[in-house]
Amino acid sequence: MGKNGIRIGDWVEINGVGGEVTEIGLLSTTLLETGSLADKGHPTGRRITFMNNFAIRGQYFNFSTAGQWMWDEISVPVPASDDTQATVDRIGKAVLEETKENARIAEQEWKRGTRGDGLSQFSAAPDVNLRPSGSDFNLQVRYVTRASERFALRNRIFQRVIELLHVPATPAPPDPPALPESAQATEAALPFRNPNI
Repeated sequence: MGKNGIRIGDWVEINGVGGEVTEIGLLSTTLLETGSLADKGHPTGRRITFMNNFAIRGQYFNFSTAGQWMWDEISVPVPASDDTQATVDRIGKAVLEETKENARIAEQEWKRGTRGDGLSQFSAAPDVNLRPSGSDFNLQVRYVTRASERFALRNRIFQRVIELLHVPATPAPPDPPALPESAQATEAALPFRNPNI
């Protein structure tokens, strides 16, 4: 369906239905449905055929072409504790490490594709937000990824998050041992003495 159109094997979304192109005919195109973008990309087993007029009306999106970036999001429950903020900070650093190259390339491509009016302030840096959820928290992580690498990157980020959630909290340093009452009284009565003299 054209040089920059759809080919067999492409992952596309046509009229809100996502899937892999299995046949392209003169009048129709057939997909093996994998669900919408929010789904995990597993085939549903349904073959769906569309009349090719969707291409004329521009009601499709091809995720297989080069430079196809998308925002993805994961959500993870985080138990409330004294170490919650430190855990969120560690997760934010891990997500930044996993996505920094994609974010850099996406920003470059987006800036080349604009006329300089609108996306100059745009950032593809990941966004990590903590939201209250009952007695715990929900961690929402948004990041940019190539559509073709979405599931591999999502799995790597989930793996890093799970590892960081199982890092034990850093224990607070123990309090110094208390002096006996007689030592406290003696220490309070003595003038300050510099130990370096």
